[in-house]
Amino acid sequence: MMMKRLAPEDFTYWFVRKAFGWSVVLQVLWTFDRPPSAHAIAAVNDQLGRSPLNRRVIGSRFPFARPHWVHSEQTPALVIDDGVISAGAVEEWAAGELYDTPLDPEHGQQWRLRGSATTEGGFVLSLTALHLVADGKATVSAAADAFGGSAADSLGTRSMGRVRALLADAGDSIAQMGSAGIGAVRATVATLVSDNAPSPPTRAPRPAMNVTAPAARGPWAVVSVNVDDWTKVADDHGGTANSLFVAVISGLLRTSGYAPTGHPIKVGIPVSSRTPDDEGGNATAGVSVHLVDEPIAGGDLGPIRRKCKAAFAALAEGRRPAMIHLLPLMWLLPTSLIVKAVSSGGGMPDAVASNLGAFSETLSELGGVPASGVAFRGIAQGVDPAQRYRFGEGVQAWMLEVGDQLTFSVAAFDEVRFADRAHLHRLLAAELDAWGVPHSIW
Repeated sequence: MMMKRLAPEDFTYWFVRKAFGWSVVLQVLWTFDRPPSAHAIAAVNDQLGRSPLNRRVIGSRFPFARPHWVHSEQTPALVIDDGVISAGAVEEWAAGELYDTPLDPEHGQQWRLRGSATTEGGFVLSLTALHLVADGKATVSAAADAFGGSAADSLGTRSMGRVRALLADAGDSIAQMGSAGIGAVRATVATLVSDNAPSPPTRAPRPAMNVTAPAARGPWAVVSVNVDDWTKVADDHGGTANSLFVAVISGLLRTSGYAPTGHPIKVGIPVSSRTPDDEGGNATAGVSVHLVDEPIAGGDLGPIRRKCKAAFAALAEGRRPAMIHLLPLMWLLPTSLIVKAVSSGGGMPDAVASNLGAFSETLSELGGVPASGVAFRGIAQGVDPAQRYRFGEGVQAWMLEVGDQLTFSVAAFDEVRFADRAHLHRLLAAELDAWGVPHSIW
């Protein structure tokens, strides 16, 4: 039996847990105009217990060996609130679940399903899960499988015997040292190549995040649009659905004053690298594009589209930043040293635009009751306002498509530029209106 160990793509979420005490948590959120049956909701919870979300981490027994996964024998209990909430309080309820659900990859539950009736006769359902266990695409796919009654995890619930596990950990320790050496060589090559490439535009220095985000808990917005409307606007302006998404999200940084026109914006775009046989928790690479004069709301999406296309092509050709090749080395270094290294640079994106793609309409129907909305988002729990470290800068957004509805969630991390939820909603509505996109904001 082979151990399924944490992969390089999992490192970030393991590291921030160990270094800062953060848990990066993802959430799928459904709203219904009428409640699904208790039986249907309970069946989804049971299916999630069989899914790849229900995995726990087993620590290594040997220095430098990576932890590994087993399928948890315990299925988290379904939580259905006794009271009801108003439709206007759904966001507050969902945010509370996102920020406060107790999740633990090693000793507790790795996900939770919770629902509540609303005073208007509807229902809201939240699935929270650890990013360490599954990335966005894997989390939403597991939810869709659970709604369809077909969830399954290839991992068993039992780990190896003690002696075999120790030998396996020793072997992984040796392999990790070899991988770290190879990664260091590749990082050196990548650095030499990047030295000969055009330098990205220089971004103006900005205040520390603990100054612009003193509460470490900024506002949210969730937007729903018709897929055909979104596609038509993108086509009419020479772009794609994804380049319009990048334009809208980065446009918020322009209109808010975070990065006025002429100031470069670094946009991070996660890209799924998952293959059909990939059973890992995280299988996401990423690219960055730098926008200087773009975007102009209602203008030409061509420049953004071309920059994204070039970045995707570079990724497909295997051109990665030097830091990516150093991930195997990170497992071997003291946490304090890594914290010092990653906090000394300015490599964080100003905006992140994560497009999870299209999902089956199975995701939007529970026990014969159609969902009026399906949204996805993520955050780091446990960020201490007294510390200078923060999770995210500017804005981050996550988009998914289900049937004829496209929904994206926006988190604003700069509490100075985005004062509150109403302010974020106004800026976002104005941006969408300028592009001519009919929309509704939750």
